[in-house]
Amino acid sequence: MFADACQKVSEFIRPVVVSIRQHDGEVKTQCGTFIIVNREGWAITAGHIYDSFVKYQTDQNKLKEIKDLNESRSSRPGAPIMEVKPDPTYITNHSFWWGWDGVRMNNVFVNRQIDIAVGKLEPFDPSWVREYPVFKDPAHVRQGTSVCRMGFPFTDIQSTFDESANAFRIPKIPVRDLLFPNEGIHTRTIDRGVTKDNLFERLYVETSTPGLTGQSGGPIFDREGHIYAMQTETAFLKLGLHPTADYDGKTVVENQFMNVGRGVHVKTLRDVMDYRKVKFNAEGDETGYRIID
Repeated sequence: MFADACQKVSEFIRPVVVSIRQHDGEVKTQCGTFIIVNREGWAITAGHIYDSFVKYQTDQNKLKEIKDLNESRSSRPGAPIMEVKPDPTYITNHSFWWGWDGVRMNNVFVNRQIDIAVGKLEPFDPSWVREYPVFKDPAHVRQGTSVCRMGFPFTDIQSTFDESANAFRIPKIPVRDLLFPNEGIHTRTIDRGVTKDNLFERLYVETSTPGLTGQSGGPIFDREGHIYAMQTETAFLKLGLHPTADYDGKTVVENQFMNVGRGVHVKTLRDVMDYRKVKFNAEGDETGYRIID
């Protein structure tokens, strides 16, 4: 059902690898997904992909404050000998890898109320992407529609930090091999009102299957491969069922849930891209689609 659509979508999505190094030296790696929107290199992803970078900026300020405080103490006669110790989880180094070596995401706009980020890949060669996405007409988004989600879950990417180069090293990533789709249906459209600045409706598509870790920022699409929504979260709906099970001789009451995916509705995606003056292909009439300037 989705074989042709998956082939189309695989052309314009890539993994984003987020690497951080903490003050205690521990290196952590996460993977998400982003959608390349047009030949100019504009792309969208989930806003929470940037959460660690925001923490990194905050932690850098805290580390500077601690350093200045310790230096001022050491220069004062009679000052306490004990230094202020930084939190070991403060982030000292941070890096994004945007699908290709040497590529950065610039001119970034993040709205965490919606959970969307829009930015421009630089440098970018349009020949890197053989097919660009078509964003569905919001009027054609209907409950019960079969949809599919694709991204980069189940990855085991382990970054390392090179002290001599003061840079992260990540292994070669077989992008095509890591792609993973899962299908479902559009169960509900969720309206969370408008953003605080009254610029955007906070609309979300809910699906009968969950989004998987690593698919955040990736597309939810229909059988034509048209973008229906962008995956951002998974919700756990209580079923009200409480079966019992025996574990090591103990009877345990279990709560059962239905795991569902949720993604930013295509109407909101299109509104945000219009606001940022990002061109995109939009689903048009039966003859094809049109480019929105």
